[in-house]
Amino acid sequence: MTRLVGLQKSVRVIEGNVMEVPLADGSVDAVVSQEALLHVPDKGRALAEAFRILKPGGRIAFTDWVAHRPLGVADKELMWQGMAVADLHDLRTYAELIKNAGFTVYSVEDLTLDWSNILKQRLAMYRKLREETQQAGTAAGHDAFYESYVRFVDLVNEAVLGGGRFAGAKPK
Repeated sequence: MTRLVGLQKSVRVIEGNVMEVPLADGSVDAVVSQEALLHVPDKGRALAEAFRILKPGGRIAFTDWVAHRPLGVADKELMWQGMAVADLHDLRTYAELIKNAGFTVYSVEDLTLDWSNILKQRLAMYRKLREETQQAGTAAGHDAFYESYVRFVDLVNEAVLGGGRFAGAKPK
C-alpha cells in the first residue's frame, strides 16, 4: 500500500512489539495508532515506548475503544475470546496514561456517537456477507469473533463502550 500511494521513501513498516519498540530513542517524528491499543495488555508501557522513540516536539495521535462503564465478567471474557480485547479504559484514564508517559495532552475527543452509526452499518454488512457465505456452503468465519462483535456493537449502542481520539506531544 505504501508503494501504491508513493510513500515508500517516507514510510517504513517495522514488525515489532509495541511495548518494546525496535527503534532508537528520539528517532521518529510521530506515532499514530488506530483502534489497536485495546489489544495491548500494558497501555502505559506502550505509551512510554512511544514517548521514548519520539523526538522532542514529536506528536502522538491515536484512536481506541473506551469503556464509559466497566464491563461485567461475562462481557469481558467474550471480548477477550472473540476479539482479544486486553483491557479498556475510560477517556479520563486514557488522558492520565498519556500524561503519565510524559506527553502534553492536546485533545481528548469522545467519538462514541459517530462510531455507533458506523458499527451498525458494519454489522449489517458483516451479517449479510456471513449469510451469503453460509448459503454458499463455505466457512462463515470465526464464531467467537462474530458473537463478540455482535455484543460489542450492542455495548457501543448502549454507550457502555465507545470510541476516543487522543492527541499529544513530547515537550521540546
